[in-house]
Amino acid sequence: MFYELKERFNPILDEFLASSAMASLMREEMTIEEYRSILRQIFHHTRENPQLQALATVYFRGKQREMVRPFFAHAASEIGHDQLALNDFITLGGNPMHTPYENPLPATSALLAYGFYQIYNLNPLGYLGYLFFLEFMPTSAGATLMEKLRAIGVKDNALTFIKDHAEIDIGHNKMMEKYVACLVDDESDLDCIEYSMRTTGYLYAQMLQQAREYANRPINFGWNWEELEADKKAPPAKVAAVS
Repeated sequence: MFYELKERFNPILDEFLASSAMASLMREEMTIEEYRSILRQIFHHTRENPQLQALATVYFRGKQREMVRPFFAHAASEIGHDQLALNDFITLGGNPMHTPYENPLPATSALLAYGFYQIYNLNPLGYLGYLFFLEFMPTSAGATLMEKLRAIGVKDNALTFIKDHAEIDIGHNKMMEKYVACLVDDESDLDCIEYSMRTTGYLYAQMLQQAREYANRPINFGWNWEELEADKKAPPAKVAAVS
């Protein structure tokens, strides 16, 4: 079933690479400021992923429980990847002072919310589609994306996030084979995972495009008060839309 799922992924990847933001990068028209803005949103998205993956296991039953340990190990290996995105953001001239405490862009929140919705309200196995897209996209297209980013002027010291995922996610792809073998039973599961892959790819593309638009016309979306209060931080007197 894993190889059938991989075949279903290929056209979804093509759709993603043809999306507005990705097409701009492929034409080498994306600006460094736009990519910096993208990294900011990748930080917000990636920060939630380890806990989201751990959450998915609450629904595992019977033989599915065999995947709890691998899921937790996989989730633990994702911790800190948000910092890679933030480091690249800083290297490209971004100001990180307020980034952890700001609300992400609406498209980023939509992408995050879909993962939780899939687990809580639909078939939890659909989370594999969310994970599949995030793991296989960089290993399939990462080398090309890095080549295009270098062409628009991004240096290697600002490519740590994508480089890490293009290399490390190869091991995670192997883990996906185990997940599918243990958790996926029939065609309905495959259909559910395929839909989740496509939805994740679409929402990820929307996040990238909105980040590009934000780079050219910043909008203030306010403070994430949960993060501020958790760290006992007082917000600055005035919220600024900064790059």
